[in-house]
Amino acid sequence: MGYSWKVGDAKQIKFWEDNWLGSSSLAIQFWELYVLVNGKTATIAEIWDGMNLKCTFRRCVDERLMRMWEEVVQITTTIEFTGEEDGLVWQFHSSGVYSSQSLYRVINFRGTQPVYVPALWRIHIPPRVHFFLWLLSKNMC
Repeated sequence: MGYSWKVGDAKQIKFWEDNWLGSSSLAIQFWELYVLVNGKTATIAEIWDGMNLKCTFRRCVDERLMRMWEEVVQITTTIEFTGEEDGLVWQFHSSGVYSSQSLYRVINFRGTQPVYVPALWRIHIPPRVHFFLWLLSKNMC
């Protein structure tokens, strides 16, 4: 949680099990296909060559699973190999680099940015309203 893979040469990223597309792995998004697939730990480079998706299943799939498979095939057409090494990206900072400060913000503020309280004191309102808004900004009421 908190990181995802950035596709480079796709030699390190597991196609089904790693989080490289969206907010979760393909195994989670397409669980019913994942339980049937052979080569669960294969990398993107082993499965997708830019033209064909090389994946086999333990048994024939029904129409519903076939539609899911077509979704997976559609997703793979978006993969672009850059030739660089695959890398991890920290999702909770715009630079993609982990910092303890960014983790602290996620833990304390649940991913939201804190309210800039000093601006609150410049508003011309009664002191009791200032105090109430300050308590509200600290989640104390």
